[in-house]
This record gives sequence, structure tokens and C-alpha cells, in this order.
Amino acid sequence: MSQCLNPKCPNPTDPINKYGIICIHCGENLLLKKQYRVIRLIGAGGFAKTFEIESQDETKSIKIVKILNLSRFDSRDAKERDKKDKIIKLFKREAEVLSRLNYPGIPKVDDGYFQVEFKNGSEPLHCLIMEKIDGVNLQQWLNERNNKPIDFELAREWLKEITLILEQVHAHGFFHRDIKPANIMLRHNGQLVLIDFGAVRDLAETFLQEDETLAHGTCIGSVGYAPPEQYLHGLAVRQSDFFALGRTFVHLLTGTHPCDFSDIQKSSHFNWRQNLPANNARMGVISKFRTKLVCDLLDNMMEHDWEDRPKNTRAIIAALNRKTPVPRIYKKIIYAAAFCLVGFTGSYWYATGVNGCEKIWIRHFNSNDKMSCGEEILMLNSIDKIKQDGVNAFAAGKYADSVKLLEQSFQQRPDPETLIYLNNARLKASNYKTKTLTIAVVAPISDSNNDTINSSQEILQGVAQAQNEFNQKHQSQKIGLHVLIASDNNKPSYALKIAQALGKQNDVVAVIGHFRSETTLEALPAYQRAKLLLISPTATFDDLANKCQVTYPNCFFRVVSSNSVTGDILANYLIGANKRRAAVFYNPNSKYSESLLKQLRNHFTKLGGKIAAEISLSDNLESNLNQVKHRSADAIVLFPTTDGLTSDAAVQVIEYANQYNYLVVGGDSLDSSKIIRKLAQNKMGSAIALPWYSGIIPSDFSTKANQLWKKRISWHTALTYDATKALITALDTQNFNTRYVRSNISNYIANPDFSLIGATGEISFTPNGNRKQQSVYMVKIRINPVTGEIELIKI
Repeated sequence: MSQCLNPKCPNPTDPINKYGIICIHCGENLLLKKQYRVIRLIGAGGFAKTFEIESQDETKSIKIVKILNLSRFDSRDAKERDKKDKIIKLFKREAEVLSRLNYPGIPKVDDGYFQVEFKNGSEPLHCLIMEKIDGVNLQQWLNERNNKPIDFELAREWLKEITLILEQVHAHGFFHRDIKPANIMLRHNGQLVLIDFGAVRDLAETFLQEDETLAHGTCIGSVGYAPPEQYLHGLAVRQSDFFALGRTFVHLLTGTHPCDFSDIQKSSHFNWRQNLPANNARMGVISKFRTKLVCDLLDNMMEHDWEDRPKNTRAIIAALNRKTPVPRIYKKIIYAAAFCLVGFTGSYWYATGVNGCEKIWIRHFNSNDKMSCGEEILMLNSIDKIKQDGVNAFAAGKYADSVKLLEQSFQQRPDPETLIYLNNARLKASNYKTKTLTIAVVAPISDSNNDTINSSQEILQGVAQAQNEFNQKHQSQKIGLHVLIASDNNKPSYALKIAQALGKQNDVVAVIGHFRSETTLEALPAYQRAKLLLISPTATFDDLANKCQVTYPNCFFRVVSSNSVTGDILANYLIGANKRRAAVFYNPNSKYSESLLKQLRNHFTKLGGKIAAEISLSDNLESNLNQVKHRSADAIVLFPTTDGLTSDAAVQVIEYANQYNYLVVGGDSLDSSKIIRKLAQNKMGSAIALPWYSGIIPSDFSTKANQLWKKRISWHTALTYDATKALITALDTQNFNTRYVRSNISNYIANPDFSLIGATGEISFTPNGNRKQQSVYMVKIRINPVTGEIELIKI
């Protein structure tokens, strides 16, 4: 079959069109984008219809297309036109976000937003092509097994999988609003996929329903799964999805639809546990503990008041990962067995262990531990065959081969991860005659987030350049520096695990990282317990300098200025630009963002200014933008986070500022290529406070960096280079003495006489780890009228 999409076609499903290209009834083209044939309608609701389509190339691949048809709106009515325009805008934004998402549990978008026009003047169709999920939804799956409940182990696994998917959805500013078994697909390979989140029907109808709910009490979501704030008040927050997810798993664990419980109106406290299968009641002691943890978590997710539910997806994951309490008698048995096991095997593992970049010849480096000296590629965006072969040779202990391959790879593409592994391989290939020390760098490497991939690349550039310079300079002295790369995935929970793992690597003497203030805060206690120094090039939250316990050696230093300096500089700039009513967009869930706002507010107020509005970047941004005009603001201040989750919202704010003629200023988190491009286009001008930019301080660092990386160097690279240089300077003053380095290195750096000249000027430290030279520069962003390139100019 070949279906015609023209709304005015008299016979759109005529079988005679099956192999044609032009509809015989209306003359319109039957192929979408000249490559997809519409096979059949598979779903409809609200303003959207979903069709199955087939590509007309040799693959004959099957996809689906979601089509928005707004012909019902009367274009002569201003209110109707306004509603239609907002629905289209929501659809376009959804298409843009989905196009950037790359997560296995979310349907992939193959073609972005596009329109289909018709010759006869019909309303154009708004289209979005997505992958077709092969499998059944969980409602169908339950029906096929006669509503037989799932067991708790599968429930834990599935709940964690869906929560991780929701983390991606929430990160891009969407709430699903309609989670239920029918909206969760089970692929043939066992993987779950969340469908219909942010779908046109959901977004468009929710927008209209929110208007109507206030007057008519219209319900959003599905009966039995929707939380009270949705079906009573039309309100949707992150925790609304958690409620629906909890109800979904009650359905899966009991085989009973939530509406079939007699006391369902009691919300989380209805007695659903009595409907659990009888075999669950006969479980062992440990299994009962694990079951209770899941049940308690589901009840927490289904609390009546959304404020009482888990704060975010990480809280749910933490609850699922919580260790099961073990009865005392079991502990005694386990301890006894462990003691015996250690007695038989302890000496073997002691003799053959792996520590960071050092290992005994009969052992292999660990794989898939998010740490690598050269045995695995962590930056998956920079893989090529030669680099992979070089890494494979490193893992196999063939270091001379690894050197040749990595040199060849680096010559073809100057990648910092490759250069770090190359320098490590060179040290390994030197027959172990070189005296070496190892430092680690923790980068926010994430496969699904371009912002953190770029930031990781910039951080590794700084470390690689400093390591390369040092190893080349000291090659004749048989001294060298190993660098271990670790990834915390830009998430606090991962940061803590990486910190704990690095603390156990005996040859790691210091760590550079973490990227964000939040990940640094989470990891610091673990570093101090291990007496492992952390030096940060990027974390600016003021209180970080006060987190190390005074009874131990200082565990934290940073080469970047704190937020207190940045906030004051921004306030001074606004007053100097005669802007006295600023609207601040920030992330209330970020300590970095909140502390910047606090410092700006305090200093700006002292100078006679006023914060006209404090607006969240994460919730209902579209409606919140109106506060800028409503509060008579004369400038916009942007404090997005560096987790990659609010950059899209920041771009949206900048577009608003350009449309309504507002000056935009902000801190160092605006220095990403995507945001910088938008700032350069702002008609009223844009300025950001940066700790460094190319050309501000005369040095040969920028020249060498440009030659090495062949691209514009960011402050992330410069400050990471300086953090690495600070560690190298401290180690070098001790002639790379390997004894007691970990416990003493903080004393070397904290010495009042310690100083060096880096890419960003002179560097020395106060006793609490802050840099003495607190330097932040206001930089104007513009497009060069001659070259068309983006320029950063000191103000």
C-alpha cells in the first residue's frame, strides 16, 4: 500500500497508488522527502498521526513518521493562530532535542523537522521521522502472559533501566507526563525503550490542557498512573514521572491495574503489597530484604505530595544500588570465608597486582573500569583503526609496536588522548630504566553529550601538552611522567567511585580534576581519606576550599579563580554599562550556579543594582522568559551549568535576548562553541567573565598549543596545563623521589615559597588551596566583520 498524505485527497488509501510516485487522485508526490513510501497508519490522537514508512533504497528499511496536522485551527481567529504557532514551536523544539539525543532507550530521529507542502493550498504537514521499535509494549507483553507478574530481580533491572532513560529526558527539559506499561517498549533483545515522551500529541495537548485545566480541571496523563498534581491541578514536575513510574511497576509486580485496587485513592499507601504473588512471600531472608527495599522505594515514588518523592533520578538509582542489609549470622559466615580466602590467595594477588600505570608482567590492565593508561580508548569520538591497534598493542604489552602506531595516529589527527597514551607507551618501551611517577586526570567524558565531550577534549589537551613537554625535556635524565585518564561521566555518583578507585592505585601520586564543582564536592572526602591530592583547573564553587579537614594535610588546590571573584567582576561590569535591573537565569540544583547568583546579588545590590528576577533554566523556561519584560529588566545574566544539561536552555535565552534587545553577560560556563556562536550574534552585545583566553597574557603556551592542536584554545586547556605544570614543578623539585610522594606533595605546593609561571601567569597558593593570583577578565564576544570569525576581545 502507498498512502497519500494530502488532507484534501479524495481517496488517500487507494491501492492503485501502491507502486506509483504521484497520487492519481490529487497529483501530489507519494514519497516523503523523495525517499520514503507511506505504508500504513499505525496510530492517531490529538493533533498527530503516526505512519509506518519504508525507504525506497536497497535497504528497504522500515521507520515511522509522526505528522502534525493543524488544519482544524481557524487561521482567521487570533487566539487560534497563537495556539497553532505555539504547538508548532513545541514540535520544532522537540525535533531539535530528539535529534541530539543518543541513548539506546530513546527512539532515534533519522530526519529532523521538515514540512510537506501541497499544491492545492492544504495546510502544510509538520513531520518527524524516527526509528521503528521492533517489539511489544509492556501492556501487550503482560496480556500475552495472562498478566503474570514479573519477579523482583527483573523489576530492579527494569526500574533502573527506565530511570536512566528518564534521566536523559529530564536533562533536556522534558517531562514525560504519561508513563505506563503501554508506553514502554520491550525490544526483542530485552532492552526497554520509553516511547511517546514529549510526543507531539503529549506536548501539544498538554500545552492546551494546561490552559483549559485551570478553568475546567482537565486531566493530563492516564487514569491510575497520573499523580494528583496532574489530574487535580494540571501541574507536571519531574516527580510526576516518578509517581507514574511507581504505579507502572506496581502493575508489573502484581499483574493488577492500579485502578483495580479498592483503596487506590490513598495514593502511595494503598495496600498493593498484598497482591504480590505467593512465591514472593516464601523468599529467603536476603531476598526479602531486597524485596522490601524495592517496595519501599516504589511507595516513596508514589507519595501524594510531589515534594516528598525522590528529588531526582539519581536518588532513585542510589536507592536501587543500596547495599542489602545482611543478618549478623550471615556476616560471621562471610567474614570467616573471606578470612580463609585471603589466607590462600592474598599473597598471589599481592605479587601480581595492577596499580594505575604499573603492573606485574603476568597481569593485564583492567578493562571497562573507566580508567586507562593506554590499554583502552575512553574518548569514543576519537577512535580510528590505527589508534585502536596502538591501544591493543599497549594492552598486550607490545609497547614498541604501540609507540609506532600511536605516533602514526597522532600525525594523522592531533588527539590529546592519543598523545597521552603515546608518551606512556614511550616510557614503557624504555626497558623500565626510566624513573617515573604517575598522575591521574579525571575528565567528564560522556558518550551521549557533546558539551562534555568537547570539555573533556580541552582538558586532556592541557594535560597532554604539559606531559609531552616535560617528558621530552627530561628524556636524557631518564625521568618521565605517566598520565592515567579516568572518566567520571560528569556525574557526582561516578565521581565518588572514581575517587575511591584512584585512592587504591598506589602509584598515582596526585589527581587533576574534577570538571564540575558538584563532582569535585562529591569526590573530595575520598581523596582526603586516601591522602591523595586533588588539584582543579575548573571547579569554582567558593566552599570547595573549606571542605578538607584541618587535621589532615590539605587535600585540594585550584588554579582557577573562585566564584566570588567572578560575581564581583560581573556586578562591576553591569553597573559600568548602566544596567541596574538584571534578570538572572541559573540552575537552582547546581551549587556552582547558585553561588554565582549569590555573589552577584550581594555585590550588585551594594553598587545600587537590583536582581529583577531569578529564573530557573530547568523548569518551564518558555513561560518564565516573560518575567524578563514583566519585571522591567534591562539586562540578562546567564549562569548555566557545565553538566551539558542546560546549554540548550541557555541558547533559548540568548535567542530571546536577541529578539527583544537585551545585553547578555555571564560566567565561564558560557564558553562552549554552541553558546559562544549564539552570543556573538546578539545585537545588543554579549560579554562573559573568563579566567583566561588566548592573547590575554604573553606566553609561548598559546603558540605551542595552536601548533599542536591546530584549533582555538579554551581556558579549560590553559588552566589544566597550569594544574599539570604545578604538579610537575612540585615533583621536579624533589628530583622525582618516589618515596612518600603522595603524602608530601601537598606540603610542597602549600609552601609559601612555591610558585611557577604558567600559561595564565604566576601561580602560587594560599594555605586553604586557593590561588593567590585571583584573575578574571571581562571579554566581549563579536563576529569579525572582515573574516567572519568569532573574536574574544578584552573589555
